Amino acid sequence: MSIESAPNFFDSEKDCPYETNYNLHDLPKIHDKNLEPYIGLEFEDLDYVYIFYNAYACNHGFGIRKNSSAKSQVTKDLIWKNYVCDKAGKKNMYTPEDPSTSKKRYVTRMDCKAKLDVRRSKYEKWVVTGFEKQHTHELDTPRRTIKHRSHKVAHKSLIVKNAMDNLHEAGLGPSKIAKTLNATGVNTDITAQNVIDHLRIKRKNNIGREGVLVAQYLQAHMVKDPNFFFALELDSDGILRSLFWADSRARNDYITFGDVIVFDVTYKTNRLMMAFAPFTGVNHHRQSMLFGCALNCMFDKHPQVIITDMDRAMYNAIKIVFPNTRHRFCSWHINKHLIEHVYDMRDTESEFASEYKIWYNNRTIEHCEVLWKELITGFKLQNNKLLSKMWNLRHHWVPVYLKDIFVAGMTSAGRSESINSFFDGFVNSNTQLPEFVVQYEKALLTRHHSEEVEDYKTLNSAPVLLNNTNIEIYASKLYTRAMFKLFQNEFKQSLECGHQKLTSS
Repeated sequence: MSIESAPNFFDSEKDCPYETNYNLHDLPKIHDKNLEPYIGLEFEDLDYVYIFYNAYACNHGFGIRKNSSAKSQVTKDLIWKNYVCDKAGKKNMYTPEDPSTSKKRYVTRMDCKAKLDVRRSKYEKWVVTGFEKQHTHELDTPRRTIKHRSHKVAHKSLIVKNAMDNLHEAGLGPSKIAKTLNATGVNTDITAQNVIDHLRIKRKNNIGREGVLVAQYLQAHMVKDPNFFFALELDSDGILRSLFWADSRARNDYITFGDVIVFDVTYKTNRLMMAFAPFTGVNHHRQSMLFGCALNCMFDKHPQVIITDMDRAMYNAIKIVFPNTRHRFCSWHINKHLIEHVYDMRDTESEFASEYKIWYNNRTIEHCEVLWKELITGFKLQNNKLLSKMWNLRHHWVPVYLKDIFVAGMTSAGRSESINSFFDGFVNSNTQLPEFVVQYEKALLTRHHSEEVEDYKTLNSAPVLLNNTNIEIYASKLYTRAMFKLFQNEFKQSLECGHQKLTSS
């Protein structure tokens, strides 16, 4: 059967996927069933040639493959390319020494002469220089045609690849991505393995280029957001060592809510093993919020209080970078160190743990120092190096020495931990740096949405008052819902307090 006598099998654009999957403005209208290759037809790109000829083949009942090519002897650039029917050529016939051990395969090559030749012109375009439309075999029906290997390319199309990337960024696994794409009506079934292969190739291609890709991504943000800031640090070999960034909203949030910040590096020590160290705080809804991954870009505003782990490197750096900032150690990490290094602290019911609790919660500095000496002497802990070190740093973690500072309800790095858990839905142990900055932005948008929801609820609802006192009415108009609940609880407790008149004016 020849192409001239073959019917146009595909009567709608849904039958052949290429017009949908390859929305390329430089291509001829491939859904035009009357359009066939002709000598002199030009293409801007070699990929367009393949797409066009493959779509033509799909419309007429056969598949294609790339065959041969030629390069310039002078420039070594590709100057000629040949595409053929997938039944072109002849199968090499041979007799194995032991036919019983040889896997039998059907012969698919039928010496078909159908082909398309293109050559690069002096204008850098690809021009059709040869076209043979005669076939030596029967052409296929639509249902069989799309089974040809060249037509199983839905997973290779730019649109589908982008869809795979977007769904992967949204947290879907390969199987769910494949099911989602197949549900959209793609003609060729996409398998989970197609998705896995695409993501693996993408990651492989990014190896060694992570820093460049991230810089390009962040530079694109600077065009859209003039106050977007990022800084890169490279080693002597030009390899990315550290990266800091913050968008305009994060920087503005820091101006409003940056009196107290938490800096935590547990993201590089937890199960994700990622060197991610966010600066976090709390907003007017008592929600954890991200200020970004750097503070040297925050309009030269230093925080009043910063909370970190009891890490010597951070301790030294903060004294230099934020000399006027009060540095508080995370109470959770303090207790963790105690439990690890002081045997009697492992039992919360022990005599030492009870005495320690009394000392820790004392109200005056003078009493604190007396009780500490009694605690150390009474339990013979004078030679305990950890306790000696912690006592020397008591101004950074003992409550009685920190009564004069505002910490926005934060005494530990728990806010940062909640941010870490928030990212769990967006990244995993396989997330590479270029993917991470994209996921960071998605997580941030979700966090902003949560804040906007609370803003809406605060503006469009009124709290139930305990009584109609002026102070409660005023506070209900002044505070957000979360903050008013705190106020209302304190106010309720104050009403239960007794009072005594001491003087009169």
